[in-house]
Amino acid sequence: MPETIDALEPGTRLVHIGLPKTGSTALQYAAKTLKWELRDEGVNYPGKAENHHKSTSWLAGLKIDYLPDPTPKEQWWRAVERELDRFPDQRGLLSFEMICTADATGARRTVDEVGGHGKHPVHIVLVLRNLGTFVPSYWQESLKRGNTNSLDEYLRKALEDPAAVKASGAFHRTDGLGLLERWANAVGPENVTVVVLEKEHPTRLLDTFEGLLDLPEGLLHSKKLDGAGQNRGMSAAEAALVLRLNRQIRGKWRAPRPDHRALVFKGVVNRMLARRTPVESEGKLMVPRWAADTLVEAGRLLVESVRSTGVRVVGDLAELERRVPYTDDATFPPQEIPFDLAVEALLGMYSRATGWDANHKKRVGAGTGVEQLTEELAGAREEVARLTAEIEQLRGTSSRAGLARWGIRSPK
Repeated sequence: MPETIDALEPGTRLVHIGLPKTGSTALQYAAKTLKWELRDEGVNYPGKAENHHKSTSWLAGLKIDYLPDPTPKEQWWRAVERELDRFPDQRGLLSFEMICTADATGARRTVDEVGGHGKHPVHIVLVLRNLGTFVPSYWQESLKRGNTNSLDEYLRKALEDPAAVKASGAFHRTDGLGLLERWANAVGPENVTVVVLEKEHPTRLLDTFEGLLDLPEGLLHSKKLDGAGQNRGMSAAEAALVLRLNRQIRGKWRAPRPDHRALVFKGVVNRMLARRTPVESEGKLMVPRWAADTLVEAGRLLVESVRSTGVRVVGDLAELERRVPYTDDATFPPQEIPFDLAVEALLGMYSRATGWDANHKKRVGAGTGVEQLTEELAGAREEVARLTAEIEQLRGTSSRAGLARWGIRSPK
């Protein structure tokens, strides 16, 4: 039986800010797939993308590192804002799991802009999980972006200060505030809900959003992810393979981020996660004993922070302090990988390198940095040609000549 959650008032705009690796993909996939069903139920999930990565990055002041120009554009947010404004009496839902990494200024601007500078109530939802599982899981996520540090190396940096764990960027104190403090200050603690994930309550995440948005029970559960979209965790062998690739491609060869994203993340990793099921002998990622102790302390400090802010909590905060299984095995991770894993990795990279998705089922857009820049240059060239033609028309000259000047033929 789902826990009872009081629905937000109609017209409220709910912003799901993270954490990453806490079921965000499942929520976003369901909301995007059910966009029109949600609209019929009085919930507006604006935009065409699966999540609000680009639009809310502008709000929160976040960079988009894999783009040639990592600076987000205001018009991305304005387009989403216009769709929200067309249905002012509906509950709005925005979701991007990295909004939680914003500083105090980004948090305030997010709340101000989403709320139309006071016109609409804003409610923030933050999803937490045990740090002993979150930090190694986020290390896996960082491999997709080209991280070259082993799990042990990553943990030593991440856990230097248990009060400000350096994993995902969410727990920073660059503004002198903790994660919960900055968002409670921005919107008021009564407008923040923290959801604690627990293995014993696997439906809690979507149940909570259904309750807050006053949706029929089970609606968000009706759309399930499959393949790479499930964003399942990697086995120890899979993670070891990706780390080895990163150290060569990003570490030694210094490949550009867009190239790594296109070939390794979108190619190797996506096919690996979609096409195979790890066997037990590949091993599970586990933290070393020294890290398990520090993660318990980090969890205790996080619980204190949640309680001190007075935000609403769904779930048991004690879960955040639970000690996770650890390993004393000095040979971890494995030094060999299964044959089928190597084959799927090669097929994924080949597919992306030749212009297909990882499963070689459909053509995809530009992926590497050179291709992206070429596309942008072509678009800019056409725009300049169009403007030139308009100017020459105003001057009484031939628009066709203007187009020809830029090497583009005009329609006859």
